[in-house]
Amino acid sequence: MSKKFLLFSRFGTVALLVFLLPQTVLAAQIFFKTVPNQVPDDKAEVVEVRINPGSKVLNVVEGVIGFRGTAVNKLIAQVETGGSILTLWPTPPQYFPEEKIIRFTGGVPSGFNQEGLIFRLRLTSSLTGEITITWISGATYLNDGKGTAEGVSSQSITINLDQQSSEINSVSSDNMPPIFDMLEIGQDPSVYDGQYFISFHANDDVSGVARYEIREGQFTTNVTDGVYVFKDQKRKTPIIIIAYDVAGNSQSTEIPARYDWQKNVIISLVIIFLACVFYYGYKKIIKK
Repeated sequence: MSKKFLLFSRFGTVALLVFLLPQTVLAAQIFFKTVPNQVPDDKAEVVEVRINPGSKVLNVVEGVIGFRGTAVNKLIAQVETGGSILTLWPTPPQYFPEEKIIRFTGGVPSGFNQEGLIFRLRLTSSLTGEITITWISGATYLNDGKGTAEGVSSQSITINLDQQSSEINSVSSDNMPPIFDMLEIGQDPSVYDGQYFISFHANDDVSGVARYEIREGQFTTNVTDGVYVFKDQKRKTPIIIIAYDVAGNSQSTEIPARYDWQKNVIISLVIIFLACVFYYGYKKIIKK
């Protein structure tokens, strides 16, 4: 009896491991990757926060990333979302120096099923030492129309920071405006109550983008994320988006008013009708 029980227990354990192994392998994974700094004379360490969705199709990622180490008390963390796989930012990634964390919530209406960039970090410090970047908590959500939560796995990364003042140097030497690299009008029943919105992003490799100013008719709105919901949902009002970098340089782009083809077709038909009436009326007068 005991041998049968032991055999059954071993079989059950093996079966359980076999069942769980694919789930572990195919689960979504957050990972950190150091990449070369492409900005001349800038000594910041650049780290990409990336996600591998495994076998899932995800549309939302939220989380808290923490920093610790000997250089953390003087850490400056700039966040860049250019090229991110996420296009909507209900909670844009922001560094909180008091807590030494970054919080964020981002999504993409159509979902994604391939590895991609979430955001990029530019790290500087006036102290020499190590910085360890850790995924503290968070979740991903399936693109299944139900908002099903999925856990994530992650591994920490440790980098060395030299004493530097690249943040000050980059701002003082920045005379180039931001460049818009993404501009997209969207409408999705699952976000913003189905209203029209615009997703946009500008990139500034030197000092970083500080804020956006949106001008729609008589309304002016300042935002730090890259999403704006149209006040005029008929989109008959042009919109101007201005991106400002930390150094004060700016770049603007305009979203023209939507062409009201129905109205113009009706006006054209009315004009043609009146012209025909006038023409035939004129011909009758001539014959008389």
